Amino acid sequence: PARYSEATLVRALEEMGIGRPSTYAPTISTIQARGYVEKTDLEGIERAVISLRVVPKGAVERSEETKITGADRNKLVPTYLATVTTDFLTKHFMQIVDYDFTAKAEAEFDAVADGKSKWQEYLKEFYKSFKPAVDSSADISRQETSQARKLGTDPKSGKPLIVRYGRYGPMLQIGEVEDDEKPKFAPLPAGAKLETVTYEAALEMFKLPRVVGTTKDGKEIKANLGRFGPYIQIDKLYVSIKPLDPFDIDEAKARELYEAKLITEAEKNIAEFKNGIKILKGPYGPYVTDGKKNARIAKDIDPKTLSEVDCKQLLDAAPAKKRSFRPRKAKK
Repeated sequence: PARYSEATLVRALEEMGIGRPSTYAPTISTIQARGYVEKTDLEGIERAVISLRVVPKGAVERSEETKITGADRNKLVPTYLATVTTDFLTKHFMQIVDYDFTAKAEAEFDAVADGKSKWQEYLKEFYKSFKPAVDSSADISRQETSQARKLGTDPKSGKPLIVRYGRYGPMLQIGEVEDDEKPKFAPLPAGAKLETVTYEAALEMFKLPRVVGTTKDGKEIKANLGRFGPYIQIDKLYVSIKPLDPFDIDEAKARELYEAKLITEAEKNIAEFKNGIKILKGPYGPYVTDGKKNARIAKDIDPKTLSEVDCKQLLDAAPAKKRSFRPRKAKK
């Protein structure tokens, strides 16, 4: 079946009576922002196509050629997170993810809005089936929700080598959380998937971080693979090395990228004063900061001419940072 594009997904939602015109755009942006789908191009698969053609006198000619099938552009492709989440919900909350549920709920909301039914009665009826589903799924094991799969045993420690889904996506793990010793973690190899990664490839990832060499002033350079791709680390400075491989990058290339990063970082620092006040170059222009407050610098002012007193005045006049609201965790 063809993958959905944004337009065809909206059309499907309309046909099933799910959502309203005002909710379609937020729905599509939310599933992408939370990592359930990726908008991408499908390369397709090369297949052999056999053609049989009837020619004069009843003979049949056979020809074979290769064609690319399944190629498409700008499609919404589900991620592994979507698969794990959907499997969990359809197993334990089928009444909620049923296509008819949302459509019926929309009709109930309309009835409440029109004064034809009471919202208390609707919620009471809903919780009759929802509360037992929540209670029955409360003791589900970590292995089930994380889709953990044992690849083998680590030859050094003798502990299980596991691939599972973690907070930031698929990951590798040696040991169990319940063990006295903290488990070791590593990212998946580039291009590998949770369901296809091999034991040999997984073991290689635990050789990271790899010491590449040292900088000109003797600082150790380590290569590693993180959430945002391959990088090198020198002290507390991280430098992206995309599209290079952390297993292959040499000392000369690492030094080159490190020195380029130092130049970029130096350009950000326009001025620094003794009391922690700095003038920095940001993505939207220069600004003053003391670590707690930021103050914009007008376009007609040269930031290099500002004194410490000028910076203090700008910070005093700047509005305080808005505090982000975080709900309190419920007591267990």
